[in-house]
Amino acid sequence: MSEAARQKTVTEAGPAEIARTFPARAYAAASPTAAMAPFTIPRRAPGPHDVQIKILYCGVCHSDLHTARNEWESALPTVYPCVPGHEIVGRVAKTGTDGKKFKEGDLVAVGCMVDSCRRCASCLEGLEQYCENGMVLTYNGPDNHLGGVTYGGYSDSIVVDESYVLRVPSKLDPAGTAPLLAPGSPRIRRCATGTSAKGRRWGSWGSGGWATWA
Repeated sequence: MSEAARQKTVTEAGPAEIARTFPARAYAAASPTAAMAPFTIPRRAPGPHDVQIKILYCGVCHSDLHTARNEWESALPTVYPCVPGHEIVGRVAKTGTDGKKFKEGDLVAVGCMVDSCRRCASCLEGLEQYCENGMVLTYNGPDNHLGGVTYGGYSDSIVVDESYVLRVPSKLDPAGTAPLLAPGSPRIRRCATGTSAKGRRWGSWGSGGWATWA
């Protein structure tokens, strides 16, 4: 995506756009040097396959800090205002008319991505994180619905297609589950592949989130 496209933000919405959005409270960074501060963002009204989530918890990933400070400018420049957060746990507040995976009140989670092209070989294999046309990050990614960029979990609500929402078992502590959505994901994925077949051993070296959840 071009820098010009990245810099496009949702500012003066017309009547049609206002009708399909609702305001959500959030915390945003207005610049690389600004502190996080209260901010109101637009969320799209749920589409046929969307899930509107009331956010209960959102973990703090180091990626949030790098992005808020625009420290990855050479690879992924930050568009401001920036609302970070991709370790999201909440309850379903509303579902789209054609939604089938979740119902109101379900405990759910959203991780690092909220969309992909769904057409490339990787997406068709269920490997959307390797989308050949670029997955859509939960924040600071291209918003294919409202324009501008996506806003993350430092907010009270988020709307995501049900295909990119995870179910959280009722026995898990919601607050403790949130950090699993970033550092825990690679470990869970490893356990689910043949690399962790019965009789095999594997390990993780390092410190911080990834090693903590290994």
